[in-house]
Amino acid sequence: MEERTLVNLPPELERVIFELAAWHYPDTMTTLILVAKKVCIWIEPQLYRVFLSNGTTERLLQMMQSKPPEFLREHVHHLALSSIMASSDVTRVLSTCTNVRDLAMWTGHTYPELLSDLRHLTHLRRLSINLFDLFGGHTGFQLPPAEALPFAHLTHLDVFSTMPETLWPVFGMLPRLTHLSFSDNYTPEMIQMAFDSCAVLQLLVVVWTHADADVDAENSVDTSEITDPRFCEVLCEMFESDWEEGAWGGIDFWRRAEIALQIRNERGSVSQERRAVLAQNSE
Repeated sequence: MEERTLVNLPPELERVIFELAAWHYPDTMTTLILVAKKVCIWIEPQLYRVFLSNGTTERLLQMMQSKPPEFLREHVHHLALSSIMASSDVTRVLSTCTNVRDLAMWTGHTYPELLSDLRHLTHLRRLSINLFDLFGGHTGFQLPPAEALPFAHLTHLDVFSTMPETLWPVFGMLPRLTHLSFSDNYTPEMIQMAFDSCAVLQLLVVVWTHADADVDAENSVDTSEITDPRFCEVLCEMFESDWEEGAWGGIDFWRRAEIALQIRNERGSVSQERRAVLAQNSE
């Protein structure tokens, strides 16, 4: 029997191997941190890089209590709040995790005071939010001036709210926005205004969250009047898992839409009824 020689790898290479394993296979992280103390030191920050709080806030609040603020500030980069939360808890989380680049506010309660909390997130690039309620909703809508908005560096905006015409001027207040999406909302005039107002917009997506809105359904929405090549439709029924997939560098609805546009450009043109099919099947 051949003798096998154990190879001692340099610590730097060991670290790269473990970090790559953790990044590509997030489910293994809780096991990897048990391998050795040094591996725990390397990998533990990645446990908090992408954080989805759904169902209850117990896990989120436990994280806030168990880790020092400076740890959370440095390592939490992608945050989805998808559970009912007290506004005081939201303020605490956002004032602590100020290095968040990607935020999804799916708490079921959005309010104007949240704007102050969002100003803590100076690195924010991606946001999913009820934009109408953020500006006061039906009871007290007021669109702040552009300089008062904490969205100067925002590149991706997913809006799942009602979009009255009084809200449309916000598109011109987002100087770096390249990706814009509306959930279950196809309003041609609004879409055209977004194209006209967003100086660097590359992609506008209508996200259908129910299969019966797919292009093959009998009652599908006719989007043929939008001819701008930057327009696309996608089907996304599992928003939480889709967001998490994208946060870990996988293919989310944004990426599927980008792939669909790339295919369309390579082929020269794609018929309107094929748009959503291509986007959905490009996973």
